[in-house]
Formats: sequence, C-alpha cells, structure tokens
Amino acid sequence: MEIPFDIKFTLRRGTVYYLQHRGLSSSEPHYFIVLNSAPMEQRVILMSVFTSQIEKQERAITRAGHREETLVRINPSDYSELSKDSCVNCNKVFSKPLAELIQNWPNMAKKLIDLPGDILEKILTGVELSSLVSEEEKALIRGFRRSGDLTRNRKR
Repeated sequence: MEIPFDIKFTLRRGTVYYLQHRGLSSSEPHYFIVLNSAPMEQRVILMSVFTSQIEKQERAITRAGHREETLVRINPSDYSELSKDSCVNCNKVFSKPLAELIQNWPNMAKKLIDLPGDILEKILTGVELSSLVSEEEKALIRGFRRSGDLTRNRKR
C-alpha cells in the first residue's frame, strides 16, 4: 500500500492528529497524540487522547488505584490548540493499524500540530508508569526515550 506524502512527512512521535476513533464512545473527532518511537516502521500506531473531562478521569484513576502521574493535565496556555483545560489519561492507549490510517487518510478530519516536548515527556512517563499498558505497547513506545533524546526522533 502506498503511503501518502502527508503521512510520510508528519507521522512521528508527538504529532497530534484530530481524528475519529472507534475506541471512543463519541463519534466526534478528538486530538490524538502519536506515542510510537518509530511509527513509520511499526504496523500499529499507538496514541493517547486529550479529554476535557478532567474530574471524570481523576475519579477513574483514584478508584482504580493508579499512580497520579498517569494523568497529565494540560491547559490552553501549555498547548494553544486546546480551547479548555484538558488531560491525558496515560492508562488508556489507543491503537490504529498503520494500514487503516493510510486507507482512511483522505476522509479524516486532521490537524497536524506537534505537541511541545515537555508535555510529550510527561505523557510518555505516565504511559511507562501505567499498569494497564502492556509491555508490548510500551516496547513500541520506548525507543529513543531510553537515551533521553526526544529531539533526535522528532527530526525524523
């Protein structure tokens, strides 16, 4: 399958896509953050999602006994694409096969805005600390992060 230029040019860790995902109960598009260390080389794209339902996510994390660091709070002054205070529950990782992303690309609502490195680092740490994210998923995410060099990966 031919990979569209837009995907080749933008698909990297920290890219934020505005898209629909069947793993959400809402049919509305959401902002999804690509987490893979090398998404163009992996068959499955792993993503976290922004939500404005902060209190709901806080209750869920507390009830389940998850670590506080697995909830990353972000406000519009941290990331200007957001219109209200939001968070990322790092215990929930969504997957989308690369082939499906390619197939649906022409019909997707998309915005391609990279996430600032400090916020991305908090999300990656939260995912690493999560007991709900599988070791296989964490292995796809780890990559360059182990050496602490996100900038090398972001220039790819």
